Amino acid sequence: MKSSVLIGGLLSLLLLTGCPTSENGTISVSGTIEARTATAGSRIGGRVIKVLVEEGDTVKKGDVLIQLDGAEARALLAAADAQIAARDALLAKLEAGATPEQLRQGEAAAQVAAAQLEMALKGARNQEIRAANAALDAALAQRTVARKEFERIENLLAKKVASQRQFDQAQAALDAAEAQYRGAKEQRDLVLSGARNEEIAMARAANEQAQAALAELKVGAREEDIAAARAARDGAIAERTRAQIGVDEMKIVAPQVGIIESLDVRPGDLLRPGPVVRVVDPEDLEVTIFVGAAMLGHLHVQQEISFSADAFDNVLFQGTIRRIASEGEYTPRNLQTQEERVQQVFGVTIDLDTHGGKLRPGMTITAQLPRNNGER
Repeated sequence: MKSSVLIGGLLSLLLLTGCPTSENGTISVSGTIEARTATAGSRIGGRVIKVLVEEGDTVKKGDVLIQLDGAEARALLAAADAQIAARDALLAKLEAGATPEQLRQGEAAAQVAAAQLEMALKGARNQEIRAANAALDAALAQRTVARKEFERIENLLAKKVASQRQFDQAQAALDAAEAQYRGAKEQRDLVLSGARNEEIAMARAANEQAQAALAELKVGAREEDIAAARAARDGAIAERTRAQIGVDEMKIVAPQVGIIESLDVRPGDLLRPGPVVRVVDPEDLEVTIFVGAAMLGHLHVQQEISFSADAFDNVLFQGTIRRIASEGEYTPRNLQTQEERVQQVFGVTIDLDTHGGKLRPGMTITAQLPRNNGER
């Protein structure tokens, strides 16, 4: 590519320095018509599933050229959709606040905690004290009966009237009555002494926690919590957008109207990110000529240039300057003399049309460059 540009620049330079100015005050510079091209590819890459075009096919902008395997990309998109749904649900819940059922549950839990704290602070009620005393009296009476029965059997055993088995049963009944009496006494003592300090502290903490939870339900979520949930939802939407781009990149489409110039892809190939298809538009033509620095003062962007084609010697066509290179080509390291500065050339790109199909890529044209500045 560089060698062809170098040859073109040298030829243009020879024309500029060796050809005389024509009678109408123009200088002739030659160039080769080229069709403007565009490349298409995938920013992600993947395995090729289908190749839908061949070299030489005519395509429209947006036509699908190559289909890549998009299973993974679609899975990522589905996961992103699910994440958005979850984030939306959480945000809606925070914005709506507690439901009536949640408020009722919170109020009930707060009432229970308050009652338990009050009970711990006040101690046992009279009914509980009376019940504990009654249970202790019953246990005492039962112990007294069991002891008398034990003593009776013990005397009979000494007289060999009672058996050892009867004695063991009386002993077991007395032991059970003693244990029941001790339990009843401990329970009565506990009722009379009331709740311990640590039990009161636990009841107070539980009550405070229940009241705080109820207050939070009534007030609703804090603004910063809602803001954080909203930011998380927006982040999920951004992830979904990125996932959608991944799905879209599984189709390589034509970037413009034109003809497939180069395509070396087969189903099953594993493509890397980057361009893989070259599309040329034969209706969108351009030619690049090279002029010396002295000519730059006579040219400007959007200036119309007349030119002829070798295939149509007696016909003049029109083109428009689209770009003038800002840096020279084939420039010596240091430009010291006027003779050296003549070696510096600048590329000038001219837009053309086919003029009804007469002009085609590959044709050589000769542009007529004015020696004056022309009209701007």
